[in-house]
Amino acid sequence: MRTVQPQERAGERGDGRFPAPRVEQQTAAAPTDASSAVVLGDFLRAVRNHRRPQDVGLPAPASARRVPGLRRQEVADLADVSLDYYTRIEQGRVGEVSGAVLNSLSRALHLRPEEDEHLRRLAAPRSPRGARRQPRASAAVRAGLLALVEDHPAPAFLANPCLDVVAANLPWRVLATPPGRSVATIDNLVRWHFLDPYARELLIDWEEGAARTVAGLHVQSSLHPGDERVQELVAELLPASDEFRRMWAVPQVRGTAHGRERMRHPWAGEFAFDYESLQPPGDELVLAVFSPVAGTGSREVLDRLLAEHRRTGRGAGA
Repeated sequence: MRTVQPQERAGERGDGRFPAPRVEQQTAAAPTDASSAVVLGDFLRAVRNHRRPQDVGLPAPASARRVPGLRRQEVADLADVSLDYYTRIEQGRVGEVSGAVLNSLSRALHLRPEEDEHLRRLAAPRSPRGARRQPRASAAVRAGLLALVEDHPAPAFLANPCLDVVAANLPWRVLATPPGRSVATIDNLVRWHFLDPYARELLIDWEEGAARTVAGLHVQSSLHPGDERVQELVAELLPASDEFRRMWAVPQVRGTAHGRERMRHPWAGEFAFDYESLQPPGDELVLAVFSPVAGTGSREVLDRLLAEHRRTGRGAGA
């Protein structure tokens, strides 16, 4: 296998800016997973376009730039790599990017911890490579997980990496159902957030929740660029929702595993639940469980919704 001199310069001068080891040479191998290289480049370009010079320690421009964000030359200089090499990374034309260069790019762009983690996930070798994943048949959910969801006294559900809801208990389904309608199962959290008007009515902090779902989908889309389930969902939502299109354009990969969801029911008023998202070891599913927040009336509201459902078989407030 032939070798070439690297285009990267990270750590070569030993000036202490980036304590990365000297990279003497790099194997010239053709990319074995072009889609992964492209996604890595797309992520770097998106981050660059959303960073201002002052965000990375450079002077603020004297006048507004025609194109917002950092220039490639600025990122290359900050990362101590050549402009040509950085350009090829953004264009998905580099097979493997060394750890030294990843360190330099992370520091140059001032990546947050979750962004740095995502960068390294994208750069990690994957196997098998290049294959498109067809939508998989739903695997059987373990009986123990289903029991946890069904027996939880407050809302709870299980979601897969594509954020499809594969199981949900009655409290969750009743809470997410508009008054007067038959209780239905939400098929996908992202689709529900952006395409169901009731999500905006129910969730006080709708923007924050929607951003969380987009961040989760961003991670899955990048990790599985050949997964048609994820790509088809993105292709469906981009023309259907201006808000999704706006959020999808931002390289947001930060979600939250716990927090507080404030809600406003049409007739019950405002209340809140705390939530925790847990991933069982060795399982791709995520378990989300909600707990009533004392003093907000959430327990009382939930009891009334369930009682009304048992009486009518529909959402409360018809």
